Amino acid sequence: MARRFATHERREVAALDGIWDFTFLGEVDPDAVEVDRIEFDALMAVPGCFDATPVYAGERGLAAYRIRTGVAAGRQRLVFDGVQHWCRVFWNGELVREHAGGFSRFTAESEADAGTAEIVVLVDNRFDERSPLHMEHFDWYAYGGISRSVELHRLGPVRVEGLRIATASTADRRVSVRIDYTADAPASVPLEIECDGRAVLAETVALDTTGTLERVLELPWAAPWSPEEPNLSTVSVSLGEDDLRERFGLREVRTEAGRITLNGEPVTLLGVNRHEAHPQFGHTQPEALLVNDVQQLKDLGCNFVRGSHYPLDPLFLDLCDEAGVLVWCESIGWQYPVEHLTDPAFIDAQLEHIGEMVAASQNHPSIILWGILNECPSWSDEGHPVYARLLGRLRELDPDRLVTYASINAHDDKCFDLVDVVGANAYPGWYYGDLPDIPGELDRISAHVDALGFADKPLVISEIGAGAVPGWNDSHGSLWTEDYQARHLDTVVGHLLGGQDRISGLAIWVLGDFKTTELRRMALTRPRGVNDKGLIDEYRRPKQAYRVVQGHFRGRLDRKA
Repeated sequence: MARRFATHERREVAALDGIWDFTFLGEVDPDAVEVDRIEFDALMAVPGCFDATPVYAGERGLAAYRIRTGVAAGRQRLVFDGVQHWCRVFWNGELVREHAGGFSRFTAESEADAGTAEIVVLVDNRFDERSPLHMEHFDWYAYGGISRSVELHRLGPVRVEGLRIATASTADRRVSVRIDYTADAPASVPLEIECDGRAVLAETVALDTTGTLERVLELPWAAPWSPEEPNLSTVSVSLGEDDLRERFGLREVRTEAGRITLNGEPVTLLGVNRHEAHPQFGHTQPEALLVNDVQQLKDLGCNFVRGSHYPLDPLFLDLCDEAGVLVWCESIGWQYPVEHLTDPAFIDAQLEHIGEMVAASQNHPSIILWGILNECPSWSDEGHPVYARLLGRLRELDPDRLVTYASINAHDDKCFDLVDVVGANAYPGWYYGDLPDIPGELDRISAHVDALGFADKPLVISEIGAGAVPGWNDSHGSLWTEDYQARHLDTVVGHLLGGQDRISGLAIWVLGDFKTTELRRMALTRPRGVNDKGLIDEYRRPKQAYRVVQGHFRGRLDRKA
């Protein structure tokens, strides 16, 4: 997959991105499909979203992808960075993996003879029980396809399955390294670790068939990572004949006296939410588009971006690491009904999805917050045990980052006791109230959180904004005009940066406009079928509010400098 560094040097890895054979099967039961009888009559880009292309725009149903590739004999592993929403993977006609969930990495394996392998992937973008995490009412268009990169790995008898680098002490330049491995049989093999090209450890280790190795490394040359100085290091682990490389940054994230701290210093989060969507590419983000988005984040003066509402593209996270942009990364979700929270299958799917999210992204220093269940029933009695379980799982997987969620109604929420950082979505001046009501509503949210006994927890306004149809204005400055959006966000940001000191983070909704669901009751509230609250339109052209926010954010950064 596209990354800013090579993740393997010893392991044989082949990129399978390119043009695959394709056919759209439509309203077909996947169980009724005979893979060897599929007639492929079209072509499709991988990565890509088939329903964002002109021929298949808006289609929902089953599709099939195929590629043929030469392989050597031995164990082969396919690595998918994202398939929307449900899929089955076949290797020479044999089912090797089924997966649901969309925006997370998964693998499929097969023992192969030397020769040509045929890989077929059935992909389904319908909303049904096969993919319990996707729902039609979500306020974004759920595109389908093999939306992120695919690789083929040739595996040996020992495999490095995962590598986690955690900062033990920034001041002492010390990290802990956890190496997850599997092996065909118990063995003794060499373990070698390098950092930034320097050998830091060499020994022989005894392996079981599966296990974990943990080491603590002193890296006196490594400089701390921060938004102002995003210094990065690369750790290379070789175990027997296999290897894995990961990039990381020395930094410690904590909370203190109602503030988020980075390396002991309080930080104010100034940023936006961001969807991975484009009219021509769907959820697939071409490299040029990712670079464009990071450039616009920096141009705005942002030091923070919230990934909405699913795990982010690995290359985008690489770019945030390099640019010093702090990240809230969250699992998929948007206003699930209470009934979902009492469904064991749904909870199991969320737990699996969270595990995949953390495994793929745990070494990015830019990620300081893990989030779950955007705008879900955290106000309900049924919600509390579910939030406790999911947030608890995040803490088990990664005890070194902060956990949170975005509450749809801070005044009635019942789960703030479970988080490190309180996140509140609020839309005064848009869905309720007028522009003069905005400061008072934000202050009421702050007072309510404190009155609940959580004054020691940082408070972030995780969504706030107003719609603006691109280019639309009238003499009244009415709703949906660029003028109204600009005045709205001028009021919001002006108050948060100049009128109060309790709220320490802001994620404006949203960086760019994006296509939303075609469910009628939702689409009728979205001009053009688009969520128009972006500071830029869906083609990344700035609206009037862009310059207003830029003036506030960059002015704050200039004052700090």
